[in-house]
Amino acid sequence: MPVRIVLMEPSHPGNIGAVARAMGNMGFSELSLVRPVEYLVEEARVRSANNEEILANAAVCASLSEAIGDCTFVVGTSARVRTIGWPNLPPREAMNQVAERSVQGAKVALLFGPERAGLLNRHIDRCDMLVRIPVNEKAPSINLAGAVMIMLYELRLALDFLSTADSATSVTLSPNKEEYMATQAQVQGLFEHLQRVLSDIDFIATGPRESLMRKIRRLFLMPGLTEDEVNILRGILTAVANKTGGNKRSSE
Repeated sequence: MPVRIVLMEPSHPGNIGAVARAMGNMGFSELSLVRPVEYLVEEARVRSANNEEILANAAVCASLSEAIGDCTFVVGTSARVRTIGWPNLPPREAMNQVAERSVQGAKVALLFGPERAGLLNRHIDRCDMLVRIPVNEKAPSINLAGAVMIMLYELRLALDFLSTADSATSVTLSPNKEEYMATQAQVQGLFEHLQRVLSDIDFIATGPRESLMRKIRRLFLMPGLTEDEVNILRGILTAVANKTGGNKRSSE
């Protein structure tokens, strides 16, 4: 299935093997690992339960940008209540949206944080959507493979429903060839460009203003941006920089 599972700094090979098992159970195979512990060991193979091929083919990435740069829709996951104000949905509603985007040709990544603390705010800033798994407040910790299984189970149901509906109505779901969604790398480039320009025109302080930039990011990411829209916005930023005498780095 064209959905990528991304594990951010997984610290236990057994958990990586168990994630591979969950992926195999639900029919998914694309796994990316960002700075993982050594995982091609016996424990991971055993816990993958005959899904060693997923482990062997996993992409090992040096950074989150490398893991999700070519994706057009990134979903972060969390079991904790966040205070950063990022929009979030329950798993079923979120995976319905993921399924619809996937069958229309989007490259989707589901991002899971390190076992100990989950995703950091800077990781969530790279996501288009945050999914919070509802849990018992007295026992909020969810095993990594368990969280992956919950998401992929809901996604499997959503994809099966779309497939059944498609067959019943004889309507083929296909990408809109007139609009190509911007990749995460392109969107990230836009926001880095934006922050430079806003600094040049003294809209923000010289140093990064995480809270303000997070709100601006939310503003621009509702809904997703197309490649053409990113190019237009960057053209506007370059024009602003030129008009105000901003230095040359603002158009880099």
